[in-house]
Amino acid sequence: MGVNLESRQIRRLQQRQPLSSWSRSPDRSGADHPVHIHTLGRFSVQLHHQSLVHKRSRQQRPFELLQALIAFGGRDIHAEVLSQALWPDTEGDNAQNAFDVTLHRLRRVFGIEDLLTVCDRRLTLNSSLAWVDAWAFERLVNHSERLLKRAEDPMIGRQIARCSERLLNLYQGGFLERESTCPWMLTLRERLRSKLLRHLLDTGQAWENAGEWGKAIRFYQKALEIEPFSEQLYQRLMISYRETQCIADALATFRRCQRVLANQFQIPPSQLTHRIYLSLRS
Repeated sequence: MGVNLESRQIRRLQQRQPLSSWSRSPDRSGADHPVHIHTLGRFSVQLHHQSLVHKRSRQQRPFELLQALIAFGGRDIHAEVLSQALWPDTEGDNAQNAFDVTLHRLRRVFGIEDLLTVCDRRLTLNSSLAWVDAWAFERLVNHSERLLKRAEDPMIGRQIARCSERLLNLYQGGFLERESTCPWMLTLRERLRSKLLRHLLDTGQAWENAGEWGKAIRFYQKALEIEPFSEQLYQRLMISYRETQCIADALATFRRCQRVLANQFQIPPSQLTHRIYLSLRS
């Protein structure tokens, strides 16, 4: 009887709190998607797990259309917005014709019905057929933000750790950073980078609160690889080193911060950074 009662209680809890927020993560490998698109760091496309790199060399413009579509969100993006991004010097019928021809060529590359749909001149990349690493990354960041609100729960702590590992595996670099830079790439590139930095800082502070200083150090070090000009990250790293009695590493972090701020901004470290430094010396 007791087992049955406990089972019913667990089921009630799961009904109140969806399973996805307890144990599932929105990160998906996309194994059931015929198209895989990687945009973080490198740009690559696989169709049924076969690389399309050989087709890209002959279909440069269609793949640029795909990149721009993802950069603008991938859903209900007006043809005029995409035309302005790819053919800024072309107007009217010529721009419309360039868009139509390029979209036709892109559809032929994949040969999958309903992968790219148009309604009222608005183009959509079907997310049930195409897995995009940038989209998976954003879903995972949003999921981690919800988890961090309950970071004091040990079970949640383990989920945060797994979520962070997957985020770092997904983020192999900035959005299309190895491509020739175009203005329409920059908004999404900066948004994803900012989200990752915020996640690393928030997670590091969560590990600080849990007394897991070694884990906090790892996250701050990773964050500084991405953003070496953040004084706040140097401060948190110095404190974490201090708490683990790694005073030499903390002092080296201060000197690095001092050097970076002087070289990049011609300013000294803030009073807070100096106070942390003095606490190390004492």
